[in-house]
Amino acid sequence: MRGVIVAAGEGKRMRPITYWRPKPLVPVGGQPLITHIIEGFVRAGVREIRIVVGHLRDKMTEALGDGSAWGAELSYVVQPEPKGTGSAVLLARDFIGDEPFLLSWGDILVPQGHYERVLRAFEGQADGVLSVNWVDDPWEGAAVYVEEGTVAEIIEKPERGASTTQYNNAGVLVLPPRVLELTAELPPSPRGEIELPQAVAQLIAEGGRLRSVEVEGYWSDVARPSNVIAMNGVVIQSREEGGIAIHETAELAEDVRVEPPVLVGPGVRVDAAGAVGPNVALLADCRLGPGTVAEDCVLGSGVTVGADSRLCWVYAESMAKVPAGSVLPGLPDSPVVLPPSG
Repeated sequence: MRGVIVAAGEGKRMRPITYWRPKPLVPVGGQPLITHIIEGFVRAGVREIRIVVGHLRDKMTEALGDGSAWGAELSYVVQPEPKGTGSAVLLARDFIGDEPFLLSWGDILVPQGHYERVLRAFEGQADGVLSVNWVDDPWEGAAVYVEEGTVAEIIEKPERGASTTQYNNAGVLVLPPRVLELTAELPPSPRGEIELPQAVAQLIAEGGRLRSVEVEGYWSDVARPSNVIAMNGVVIQSREEGGIAIHETAELAEDVRVEPPVLVGPGVRVDAAGAVGPNVALLADCRLGPGTVAEDCVLGSGVTVGADSRLCWVYAESMAKVPAGSVLPGLPDSPVVLPPSG
């Protein structure tokens, strides 16, 4: 089976980060978001992967290359204009061919074992698989109605409060090639886009059987900077024993307080009387001056923070510089976002 990852969008809700970094490359748990997906595909045995790129596509292809770093074989196709998920998947039609394919949106974060569960559910038992996650109200995504483990109906972007299901389309699917034929026949939606979920709904209406697989553990579409910071801690806690990972080349003064979950990358230095955590990722070559306290932060590669600073709910892009004595009191729903220096 081959895989497709749709990663072409502008990531408007992720601004300002997506002015300089494509959303799938935003770091979560110490690595770009999309590499979590690639690793999950490979773990499930899907190594040939076509990525649909668009916004800041040169940065995407430069960062991911041929995929060999993750055991994958990556290739790319460009969606020059954001015309919807359906049009994006159709760009990979020749790559997909006449076989079922594994599909993920490029901003979905789930435990890596979920992809294996999806493929096991598919094997010889259904026309496809739709992942679902439990939410209070699926109005921001797609409401999925399930009967005895099979998808009975899917409604894209329902009115808020109108759904009688709490299952949401989790954005990881196995689909048959028939869905491409249906997608190609779709008219544009009211938003002027070709929406893949409409084709999936038609597939179900004509008798296609899609099994549902509920995500076990965390799920996020990592829509906003606040999601990046929140999910950072969730991923670190789930992957690292004791919730702490400190690279062997990192240097932390003896009196630095570390409270998990924390990830400290290579070449990082944290000077005396500092405090790191909970929920902090310090990526390669960060420098935290003496007396600096950081909690609920993602600090990119090469970030420098001056002495006696206080950082809370901060996303700092690579090479950002924070002057000594800075107080950055971000909040969970309104974190501070620092652009790259220069």
